[in-house]
Amino acid sequence: MQYIYLLLAMCSSASLSIMSTLFGKLNKVKNISGLYSLILTATAFVMWGIICLFEGEFNVSVIKYSILFGMFYTIAMIGMFKAYQTGSVSLTAFVKQLSLIGVAFWGLIFWNNPLGLNVIIGLVLIVIALYLCFRPDNKEVRGVEVAWFFYAMMLLVGNAGCSIVQKYQQLEFDGSFKSLFMFWGAAVAFISSAVLYFSGNRCSFKDINKKTVICPVVGGISSTALNLLILLLIVSPLSESVIFPGIAVGGLLLTTIFSVIAYKEKMSAMQWSGLVIGVVALVLLNI
Repeated sequence: MQYIYLLLAMCSSASLSIMSTLFGKLNKVKNISGLYSLILTATAFVMWGIICLFEGEFNVSVIKYSILFGMFYTIAMIGMFKAYQTGSVSLTAFVKQLSLIGVAFWGLIFWNNPLGLNVIIGLVLIVIALYLCFRPDNKEVRGVEVAWFFYAMMLLVGNAGCSIVQKYQQLEFDGSFKSLFMFWGAAVAFISSAVLYFSGNRCSFKDINKKTVICPVVGGISSTALNLLILLLIVSPLSESVIFPGIAVGGLLLTTIFSVIAYKEKMSAMQWSGLVIGVVALVLLNI
């Protein structure tokens, strides 16, 4: 059963990326990232609320972590959507998984995690992969734009922040109240997204293709499913050295395959080499 959970987690990770890409590609409207984030976070909020009702747990102390998580989650979702809009789908999917670097460095400094040979090699390979990915050797291949880089960094920092805050919550509560923590986190993300949406220069529902409203809804469900599946996998017989590399690499490969098939996205040989090296690095960082 745990392998089915792992496969579903890979698909959920890829679905989260693909839905963001589809919504952006099918709606050529300015300022739609706020609407996308609003619908996605609202869906996640409702989904986690339903899960918490079945579990019936409550502890007000988790809210302090949920607030931080919700802020990072909002940053990650907006960064992800805008990065998929302004740059390569494959490279954005790669950066999405690079949050492991931030978590790895944080663990080395603040959690006294051992600096093993696999971590050193993984970090070196990440640097090589980034160089290869962001220095295309073919002028016909889309390079890296400043706007994309900024949004990609929002995605990276947001994802890393979510993982770090989750770890602190688990350490303080000995792994309890995870769903409650996620519920309040989703609530904060929804409120933050609503504030950003209604206070800025926004588009409305009438400006978008009505059929594409399903994209952020599926994205919110995918986000909830991914986190829920990770919780199930952590308590399964599978090792974490299999779980997290599997999700990261599987989600990245599925998203890359989608971008090549659906959008005929071109990447240079140098960039493809960088992605392959990056996949190896992600595995090493999780062993």
